[in-house]
Amino acid sequence: MRRFCHRKGFLYMPRLKKRADGRFRASFTYQGKAYYVYSRNRAELETLKAAKLKELEENKENYENPTLNDYYEHFTQVRCREVRGNTIRAQKKEFHSIAETEIRKGVLFGQLRIRNIKRRDIENVREIMLKNGKTPENLNICFAHLNHVLNTAVLDETILVNPCRQLKRLTRTGTPITDDIHGRHRALTEEETDKFFIVAERRKSYYINVFKMMLGTGMRIGEVSALYPIDIDRGNGYIHVRRTVTRNELGGYEIGENTKTENGVRDIPLRDDVYHVYLNQKELNRFLFGEEYSGLVFPSYKKEILREYTVNREIKRICKDAEIEPFTCHAFRATYATRFIEQRPNDYKTLSEVLGHKNISITLDLYTHVMNSRKVEAVNAVKIKMG
Repeated sequence: MRRFCHRKGFLYMPRLKKRADGRFRASFTYQGKAYYVYSRNRAELETLKAAKLKELEENKENYENPTLNDYYEHFTQVRCREVRGNTIRAQKKEFHSIAETEIRKGVLFGQLRIRNIKRRDIENVREIMLKNGKTPENLNICFAHLNHVLNTAVLDETILVNPCRQLKRLTRTGTPITDDIHGRHRALTEEETDKFFIVAERRKSYYINVFKMMLGTGMRIGEVSALYPIDIDRGNGYIHVRRTVTRNELGGYEIGENTKTENGVRDIPLRDDVYHVYLNQKELNRFLFGEEYSGLVFPSYKKEILREYTVNREIKRICKDAEIEPFTCHAFRATYATRFIEQRPNDYKTLSEVLGHKNISITLDLYTHVMNSRKVEAVNAVKIKMG
């Protein structure tokens, strides 16, 4: 193992002590700590030492300047102790849509070292995602989460400055959420409602009582799916909404300990027609699962937690047979709210409480939308002779 001595200008062979086991040992110091490498071949010692030094450098880099993906894994592990599993799952989806964006050939955004990320990198990846079909609304949500991640990195001194700080929100484009062309938030007309239930009855749909419960109460599908018999309080005349179906970090379905929002915990007056829906479902459960059944009010036909996507799939089939524009579960909630506003136009405060909206502005947005639609219908119906 030869080395060139610049000061004296000649090669020299350092003396190496051979161990009792026949191996040679070389040592070096890295950040004040001694490290050793061993080999039976003296010529291999320099190669082994270089490899060990490279490993130490990489470990230091991974600890002090991890990739964005590695830091997010640490971020998520800490968050698991603070927030619900379904929240973690949703946020992971938001993060990965950014991290898996290819910013240049063969390089994903999440592979960048967190200290090396610049503001222009973030703006660049957002522009790429926008060109790839992501909506401004979705990107605003995703990058708000990235901003949270990088703010945390500043707090724990992984980075000095958050490059996502003060990133301007993108302006919404396209139709507002209440006019979603896919029907998620649209309200059904009375004619559509009649056609839908005629076909649902004819098909003997397993979910018909679920449809009626959502339409008759304005409850979310997750809230309806999490109801137990004890929540149907006939004596006091209320449905007690206390929990919802959630998804854990692994994507599994479970009954959560609370509702979607703090205001989601509420008592909805129990109308007679809605109570009869409950009695019909109770009878169906006894027929399918036996007299001793006392589980969820609206289980799946396999006696498991009801999945939103299976209900939506049935809705789609019924819509096709009924020849109406397809919609999703949430349309029943929007329909309830619309019928309420049409018949009680000055009572939106009560509607807000019944729906469990986080704040009344959400209800007012819906109120304005419905009233504007009615205004257009009314003005178009007026016949005025103009010459």
